Amino acid sequence: MISQGNTWIRGCLYVLLVTSCGLKAQSHCQGKGSTCSKQLTLLLVGKTGSGKSASGNTILGYSAFKERVSAEPATKRCQKRQVQDGNRNIAVIDSPGLLGTSKTQKEIKESLKECVRLSSPGFHALLLVINIKSGVTKEERNAIKWIQDNFGSEGLCYTIVLFTHADSLRGKSVDDFIAGSKPLKELIHQCSGRYHSFINDQSSSNRIQVSELLDKVEKMASSYFGGYYIDASFFIAQKDLEEENKKTKQEKEEQEEREQWRYEEERGGTRDRDL
Repeated sequence: MISQGNTWIRGCLYVLLVTSCGLKAQSHCQGKGSTCSKQLTLLLVGKTGSGKSASGNTILGYSAFKERVSAEPATKRCQKRQVQDGNRNIAVIDSPGLLGTSKTQKEIKESLKECVRLSSPGFHALLLVINIKSGVTKEERNAIKWIQDNFGSEGLCYTIVLFTHADSLRGKSVDDFIAGSKPLKELIHQCSGRYHSFINDQSSSNRIQVSELLDKVEKMASSYFGGYYIDASFFIAQKDLEEENKKTKQEKEEQEEREQWRYEEERGGTRDRDL
């Protein structure tokens, strides 16, 4: 019963957060008029070497993230970069390799908290990046559970599978690649059939692949009220942290006032003795 109550409270809080943030964004746009930029925040997740950073650079149209050139991961911590593209303000968050990593679950959660913080008030799409050249790994076959464990069941509602290095298929289509993997077909099915593929270079001829991805993100986001994923438990933790920081700051100020008062009192006593 307690568990059901907590779930109900979490659900209500989630709805309130989405409603509040959605209305805030809507009123902001109405205030700006028809020229208001559309905000799109994308979170890239996947294995080290999947092409997350390269995909972020492809989306942004410039070398915003360091790309992997050795066995060492290029991204050590979550990073956020932005670009204005027409009437879209695009924010991309690149995460360290969190799928198939030696990191503990606690370390993964901490990294994801940082990613979610950077995406505040929420991300419009979670792009699960899979390198076609490397094939589908065990961790990627288990991606459904990984997403549910780390983002809850609602996380899949905002997930798009992004295949990198599509040009390496050599005559085969991405559909053929998907058809050859039952776990991959199931993953894409759980994501309501959403996937996209990239040829990872920044030539102008390939900008159309980015526009097509962003169109998919907008279409997906428009089907959910508020438009983006919000982790209610994260926001509760953030509020608690803000309250704790506020309390610590207040205690520090009070301590400084007491020390200043004691200092003034001691100085006054010294002057009286001198007189």
